[in-house]
This record gives sequence, C-alpha cells and structure tokens, in this order.
Amino acid sequence: MLKWKYKYYGGKKLLMDYNIERIDETNYCRFDDMVFRREKGYDRATSDTPISDNIKNELANPNLYVYAIEDENRYVGWISLIYMPKVGKWNGNGHLYVDELWIDPEYRGKGLGKALMKKADEMKKELKATGIRLYVNVDNYSAINLYKNCGFLEAGQTYFMEK
Repeated sequence: MLKWKYKYYGGKKLLMDYNIERIDETNYCRFDDMVFRREKGYDRATSDTPISDNIKNELANPNLYVYAIEDENRYVGWISLIYMPKVGKWNGNGHLYVDELWIDPEYRGKGLGKALMKKADEMKKELKATGIRLYVNVDNYSAINLYKNCGFLEAGQTYFMEK
C-alpha cells in the first residue's frame, strides 16, 4: 500500500508521492464510494454496489478518461477528461476537456489537484490533442487559482447552458 510522502514548502505541507489510477470496472466500486462520500458527507456502510450496464458502457467509451488519486485504499479525488475530436482547421486533432475535478476537502491544498491536472497534460500529449479546455464557476476562486497555477489563462467569458 502506498503511503503519502510530504515535503514542506513555505510552511505548507505538500504531497510528493501519489498514486493515480484510471477508473474501470475493476475499481469503479471504490470510485463510487468516493462520489457517495462527496454527495452525502459520510462513508457508506458497505461498498459492494453493483455496476450497472450503463456505467460499464460509459467506462468503455474510448474518449472518456476518469482518473482517481488514492490514499490508504480509498480514493480522495478525481479528474474526468473527455477527448473531443475536431475536424476543419484543427487537422483532426481535438481538444481534451476537463469535465470535473474534485478533491476531498481534507486533502485540499496538498498538491493533489495539480497532480491530476498534470495527468491531463500527459493525456493531451498522448492523444496529440490541440489543447486542454475547461469551464470553472466564476465564484470558485480556489479552482481558478489552481488552473492559473497550472498555466491556464482566461480565454473569454461564456454562458454555461444546459437542456
């Protein structure tokens, strides 16, 4: 089992070593436990939730990449990435979108968000994507700071719309 190793920088405890795993059918139950903990604020009594066929189909999508970061056999954060192919001026090289990034509040400020964003950079290179795009709520200052620290620049303002 991986144990966290920390270093201190400017009085702040930062993560040095971490384990990031791609989510698939074999580890989805642990991932789902983390999502439950995020939504409810407490751990499940049991973690043997069956995986639906719908989830299996989604995990098999070749353009979906979900990675989780682990501490003591439980996930404490994740990033969900979607590769969107492009045609036209992009010469068939698409963009990688950060759909969601979340870190357990107990683990925030320890470098895990940066580690997951580094994973997005690795995926961009692996997929030969043109770039990485994301949307962030204008009131989510800690996320905005994380993305700026990872080299992202504001590229304009948009409306987020759903149907």
